[in-house]
Amino acid sequence: MAIMHPNQIPEVYHAYSEVKFFNACKEQLSDKYHVFYSVRWYSMTNGVREDSECDFLIFNPDYGFLCVEVKGGTGMRVEDGVWYLVDHDGERKLKRSPYEQAEQSMRFFKKYFEDEVESQFSGVYGCAVVYPNYCINAPIIIGSPMETTIDLNDMDTLQKRIIEIFRYFRGQKRGGSSFMSPDSQKKFISVINKRIALSISAGALIQDKERELLEINRTQDTVIDLLAHYPRAFIVGGAGTGKTWIGIKKLVCCVQSGGQALYLCYNRALAEAVSNIISDPRVDCYNMDALAYSLLKEKAASAPEQNGSKEYSVLISELPSLKKYDLVVVDEGQDFTEDWAFTANLLLKEDGSLYVFYDESQNIFSRSFGEKFYIDEPPFVLRYNIRNTANIYRYTQEQTNLGLDTIANQIEGVEPDYRKFTRRTQAVSFIDSVINKLVNKEGVAPQKIVILSNHRKENSILGETNMVGGHAICEDYIAQGDDSIAYRTIQGFKGLESDIIIYINHTYKNEPKTESVRATLYTAQTRARFYLYVLDFEDTGRA
Repeated sequence: MAIMHPNQIPEVYHAYSEVKFFNACKEQLSDKYHVFYSVRWYSMTNGVREDSECDFLIFNPDYGFLCVEVKGGTGMRVEDGVWYLVDHDGERKLKRSPYEQAEQSMRFFKKYFEDEVESQFSGVYGCAVVYPNYCINAPIIIGSPMETTIDLNDMDTLQKRIIEIFRYFRGQKRGGSSFMSPDSQKKFISVINKRIALSISAGALIQDKERELLEINRTQDTVIDLLAHYPRAFIVGGAGTGKTWIGIKKLVCCVQSGGQALYLCYNRALAEAVSNIISDPRVDCYNMDALAYSLLKEKAASAPEQNGSKEYSVLISELPSLKKYDLVVVDEGQDFTEDWAFTANLLLKEDGSLYVFYDESQNIFSRSFGEKFYIDEPPFVLRYNIRNTANIYRYTQEQTNLGLDTIANQIEGVEPDYRKFTRRTQAVSFIDSVINKLVNKEGVAPQKIVILSNHRKENSILGETNMVGGHAICEDYIAQGDDSIAYRTIQGFKGLESDIIIYINHTYKNEPKTESVRATLYTAQTRARFYLYVLDFEDTGRA
């Protein structure tokens, strides 16, 4: 059985002809094949970007790759050089010959691979067109050779036919017959996965992501229905298991039923993000310090400290009256102290509901809420990661030995890009080139990129740098339309995510991997949805 990327595609969302060919590849090709479905790419013509798509890219390490176009309907005709797809409902004019489209995709991916790895592609490369619903007994026109055509007659012997096409292109001297090393094979698969990840970040797969979110919503709604029978509960899950989204849905359900709801967390940026998502005056969203100030005003500054954390419960309990809520949602609960947990209870109506979401793997502050949430039942467990691609999450698990109970996403994605630097100028130059390539070449919006670090900017390798890749670095809120690149600390980005994360890990020589260090690394790397760069910078005093 072939290795499919993605593992499956729902027939209800995709063309029947593509689903038919997808399933035939999956069932008939051996496990040495990697089959990539719907890989987006683009070309520049006179300075204008034109988006294109390769229906299927089939990789066989014994040969190389084929770019395949699939055409459905009941037939195909050509008139005056214009191609028409014939179907039961009539016919549809095509922009170009499917053979030309397949060949353009082939040339793009060969060049893309060579640019990425800076070496020649050593395998065979070719293209083909598939008509899975009907037979083609002769070339439709000149330029549509039967040697590169797959039709209904071939659908039951697909592997044999694909090997014939590989051999045809090898005979045409498209690529060599040289052996592809295991390293070259791995690089090719990684490069294609990178193209897919960047396509998503560039907005090419918005519809597919919306469908994916629809499936996620159904799963989360089941959890929400279950929680309705438990007025007080812990919900525990690894990074990316949807804890915040379930909390948001509970808040919305509460106010839609006429209640008053409160969202609490430690991180100010997370509280602001949730407030913007909900955008309902009946839901109050606070981080703990902002809540204390809203209730205590200037007295909040004089609150006593214990282990570096403000203690507010004594002052709050002295207030003559507190606003009480029907629902309190505590997010990132591992960041809470016992005092803050007790404070959350003070704000809850006697018959109100309290839900606490947490992940001990992200306890970067080494805090404990103890028993002060007064929840006796064992936690509900969320096990499926829905944020990170599988390669990002597995990489993080291997690096930290945390989050091992969480099941990785079925979307494989690309291996994280790890670099180690000891010179500041080299590291800054690398970041500059990455941003320039992502934004100006790949078409990724700057807002989808976050530079994350375990140091504040002024203490980081970017302390004296204001621009990267031609874009300003911004530590504050970025307004819509602003093309600045965000710089955030791990502490300030907890609970949030971005399509692409460039993580600068400032390390020290022989730094021990304590629980706090591992939790920080786990938290940082799991902020990335589709692509992760990890830069280890060991300060040796050299520029």
